[in-house]
Amino acid sequence: MTRRRWLMVGAAALAVVLLLVIGVLAFRPFGTGTENGPDGTAAPTQPPDSERLFLPGYDGSPGGFTMTDPADAPGKTTSVRLALEGDAQRTDHQLGLSFDARELANPMWDSEDSNLALTLGELEEPALRFGGNGIDRHVWWTSSDEPAPEWATATVTPEDLERVAAVAEEVDASVTIDLDLGHDDPARAADMAAHAKQAFGDRLLAVAIGNEPNGFSHENQPDLAVRDTTWDTEAYQQALTEYSAALESATPGLPVSGPGAYDAEWWRAFAESGIPNQRALSLHWYPLWDCEGPASSIANPTVEDLTDPVLRERARTIVGMGADVAEEHDLPLWMEETGPTSCPGTNDTSRTHAQALWTVDYAMTLAELGVERTAFHSTLQACEGGAPMSPICARGPYEEPGQIVEGRTSYLALMMLGNLPNGRVLTPTVSGDGKVSAHTVLGDGGELTLVLVDMRDPSNELYKDRPVEISAPEGGSSVAPDGWELTHGSRMAGTSLDASESTFDDLVPVSGEFAGARLDRAEPLTVTSEPGSVTMLRFSTASGGDASDGGGDADPAV
Repeated sequence: MTRRRWLMVGAAALAVVLLLVIGVLAFRPFGTGTENGPDGTAAPTQPPDSERLFLPGYDGSPGGFTMTDPADAPGKTTSVRLALEGDAQRTDHQLGLSFDARELANPMWDSEDSNLALTLGELEEPALRFGGNGIDRHVWWTSSDEPAPEWATATVTPEDLERVAAVAEEVDASVTIDLDLGHDDPARAADMAAHAKQAFGDRLLAVAIGNEPNGFSHENQPDLAVRDTTWDTEAYQQALTEYSAALESATPGLPVSGPGAYDAEWWRAFAESGIPNQRALSLHWYPLWDCEGPASSIANPTVEDLTDPVLRERARTIVGMGADVAEEHDLPLWMEETGPTSCPGTNDTSRTHAQALWTVDYAMTLAELGVERTAFHSTLQACEGGAPMSPICARGPYEEPGQIVEGRTSYLALMMLGNLPNGRVLTPTVSGDGKVSAHTVLGDGGELTLVLVDMRDPSNELYKDRPVEISAPEGGSSVAPDGWELTHGSRMAGTSLDASESTFDDLVPVSGEFAGARLDRAEPLTVTSEPGSVTMLRFSTASGGDASDGGGDADPAV
């Protein structure tokens, strides 16, 4: 998953040098593409917004990566022990965005007036998923220009799928699409699936029959009901059989994922339905679901609960249950829709630096559990008033959001995770109160990438940089027998957990005293972690290394 941007840094630097040389030699000949500014001096012409990235806080070419000397970091040292297990999960982990299916009809896709494709291209081979509550309640599919019924708020056509497919091709994305189960029309769903397969080709990993069928008739969500009280897992399995037959007739062999639900009973209902071409078990989960919960709840939509280490353990429990069901039925595990909270509207976690920290920690925790594909739920609505939790949003006003998008804090987090290599996820054991977590990937080339997530509030003056002692991975003794050498680093930071922006300095060579620091099997390496930060460290195999595989603090300042 190493992002292409890293490969372009050298070329970009060379281009700058060439431009400077050309500028000196040319003496501004006629037609240079510049205009006179108010003071009469030449000013560069600004490219249109459709050719620009809007990523507040992002620095793609920082001068170098440095860390505090551990001797100057007070407090108790956090120790990180790593193990390469025999059944270690791989990290060909696709990360990306989930959209409501209504966004399939959004004019941004493949538009010359939009920077959506340019922005999505900052992610590494992103996952794109289309579903949400809209597919079963508000989306009308037609391939023959039929008039939409009154219940539809969006009409999707083959031309819309082709526009989305053009963007997917441009950004090298994989795609999944949900089909309308809410209106019980297998033939129409099969027609949409056939056109999706034609548009996306091999990029279409699977279709899903309905979105969150466990919510089709739920006493707590009567406004979302599309079935009566007789709807249960048995009725769902019967519907799967009918839809599967229609899909097989229209597009033989088309892969199907499901159930796209947050309930173990429904996970089993899909896995045990007996329909052919099952591609993956898909989960949905929003850990902060208790919208008006008591103070004792651990699932309130607050920054405090979002950064509580308990949430990480809760993810391991809930998603771990899904992993057990997937393993039992020999299916890959996908998280097709997720985010910090399912609570509607703006809340304390919206648009915060804490959301970026959680995104990294959560995505890495899912990778450790074996999740192969994760999509964070998003919209293309306006940044102000329309998309409080979405990683991206449109820059225009609420009523006319326009076609220019920008990335928020959690989008920077997904960009950062794009620097992870393909490889195997190590099992971490981390001391302390859980506020500092560690996640590590052993790349297929033997390189080691460590991710430290520090959930402490940087605005609290009692919190200081913390020493972190890293021990070489146990197991697979023939991997890098001479150890590793620290070569590159990256950091995401913020002024406070509830800050509206994060800063993200992309992966660059390490400078200062840590340049070339060694991580040996016999001697741990101590680095430092800043409060409210994500630190990514890349280690290459030391000379003689081999990529083969042989097998709560009492005081806040601590």
